[in-house]
Amino acid sequence: MNALKKIDYHLDMAEVADRYSISVRTLERWLRDPAIGFPKPMMINKRRFFRASDLHQFDAEKTGRDVDEKSKALGFEIASDVIQTYEDFVKAMRARREALDMPCSEVDARSGMQENYTNKLENPGKKYGRGVGPDTLPLWLGGLRVGIILVDLPRRPRKGNPNG
Repeated sequence: MNALKKIDYHLDMAEVADRYSISVRTLERWLRDPAIGFPKPMMINKRRFFRASDLHQFDAEKTGRDVDEKSKALGFEIASDVIQTYEDFVKAMRARREALDMPCSEVDARSGMQENYTNKLENPGKKYGRGVGPDTLPLWLGGLRVGIILVDLPRRPRKGNPNG
């Protein structure tokens, strides 16, 4: 069986700076410092773009592990990216449900929540949406078979608009 080739994509300077939580000016300094060994960009229409595979390779070299390898916490596979906002949490829960190929109605049934409640939780900004509370949170987590683990982050989370 032939393995499918991974499609490489490109990130611009702002996206790379955001990826590493640095400013574009800091990224420019990294590019000038050969000791850092940051991947060199390609020029397209006088703009610099980085291949995602080069950035993955850089990350793997700096961390000493394959960044595409599934991470574990307490022996369990990590099922989401880092969650720092309520919006991130809702997106992660929706992505988990979709990864399990589970309709909202099945999450409702498995968790014991009322019918159509998962749809409301996944759309908190809509007129019909709901926020998750102390009674609903364990039901929603249990319906999708996930838990929450807090970790120390290497830097303070970025400030953002708490209302999305």
